[in-house]
Amino acid sequence: MLTIICDIDGTLTDMWPIEKAILLKLLGENKTDEIEKIKSSGISDTYAIFSNLSKQKIDAEKYFTKYNQAFLKLKMDKNLPKIKKYPIVNWIIRNKNKYNFVYATGGQKEETSFVLRALKLLDIFDLKNSIDKSDCEFSKQTGIPLQILKNKYPNCILITDSESDCVGAKIAKIPFLKI
Repeated sequence: MLTIICDIDGTLTDMWPIEKAILLKLLGENKTDEIEKIKSSGISDTYAIFSNLSKQKIDAEKYFTKYNQAFLKLKMDKNLPKIKKYPIVNWIIRNKNKYNFVYATGGQKEETSFVLRALKLLDIFDLKNSIDKSDCEFSKQTGIPLQILKNKYPNCILITDSESDCVGAKIAKIPFLKI
């Protein structure tokens, strides 16, 4: 059976509203315009945005601990934004018995599970064999996380919106579909 490896952000949904809510929780609600200005300049890495705006200088590991804590607090308080469903989500639901589905994302495990649950995909994806930032420190562009998935699922294809993910798929010798 063919395994479809899905990117999350930009493929299944837009993660920016969640990431922005978390940044606002960490930096303060008065930073909205500054966060958007940095994002619109082409910087999308939340740690880089945080580092640009925070007086507090912390390493990436400590940042992601704070990021996850802020996410969980927003989730508990039901203050996370609504998840937008991209068209491919309906296709996945219709074809859930024809293919295996895993994800490869640079995102955090908790927020990825939250998004998949909101999109009604949590039971469709093989969570145990999917890859996120906590499973592999390397970006998909290196091909490393995709190669790990290819080793488990030799008959696979990547679906993504990202040119850099396509570069990684070429390195891992995985066919891909850029949507």
